[in-house]
Amino acid sequence: MDQDRYGARPRWQRLLLGLPPALVLVAVGGYWTLLSWGVIGDTTSETFSVIGPIVAGFGVALGWVVLQRRG
Repeated sequence: MDQDRYGARPRWQRLLLGLPPALVLVAVGGYWTLLSWGVIGDTTSETFSVIGPIVAGFGVALGWVVLQRRG
């Protein structure tokens, strides 16, 4: 993106738009992972054991991008 032409997005706006979805992805991915392992509930799930960590990883990556400083 051409920052001279379009301007840079303020930090508070990036945090407001990016941090809540990142936290939701981490929470849902963690829940699905614990659910698949049988920690929550009594059944295990092969599907959630694959998808849960991936979703949580996307949440961590999004949170990292939102929280890192731009130089």
